[in-house]
Amino acid sequence: MLTGEPTTAAGGATEKDMTAFCQLFVPRMVDKSVIATNAEGAVIGAMLCKDWGDEDPEEEFAGFMAKLEGDWLPALTGIGECEETFNSDFGIPVEEKPKEKWFQLWNCGVDEQWRGRGVGKKLVGHSVAVAKKQGYEVAFSICTSGPITHILTTHSSASVEHFVDYSTWTGTESVEVLRALPAAGHSGMSLCVVRLWGESKRSTRGGSAEDE
Repeated sequence: MLTGEPTTAAGGATEKDMTAFCQLFVPRMVDKSVIATNAEGAVIGAMLCKDWGDEDPEEEFAGFMAKLEGDWLPALTGIGECEETFNSDFGIPVEEKPKEKWFQLWNCGVDEQWRGRGVGKKLVGHSVAVAKKQGYEVAFSICTSGPITHILTTHSSASVEHFVDYSTWTGTESVEVLRALPAAGHSGMSLCVVRLWGESKRSTRGGSAEDE
């Protein structure tokens, strides 16, 4: 599902890296994630979601990092910057985050044969609706690609509240691996926020309609 993620791909992430990453995180998201199926019941896409208050597997993640074959530093540093901004903007204590307040749209993936048919848009819309129905205050996503940023800002009234520009950002070593991404339709990493019980200023910075 993560094979189309541009920042880790730019760093040379291998199939082994991606498999280990999914094995570490995906089982923790089963209860809140949304899947899409075709008429035969086969899974064609999914939106992995989690409660932002859930504990991260820090010890296991350290082991994962030690075995990486690709360079994930640019991707993870940019994500960390977005997470710090989100925590700061919403006054979230890092050591013990409250549960059932912030709903993270963690990753969206659609089978290649089904892209361009609105599956991603439906997954995002349903996930945001689930978050609101369950009483969350905010749904948010750290979007590393153009298409998902476009879907959130155009169809779910998300605002881009922090932006890491792949063409100019200098937040870490080996950042040069990201420089080619804007030409491929990924201008930057966006912290997209949907305030579920109030109006949110909309922005489309960083998004494109490709693969919607």
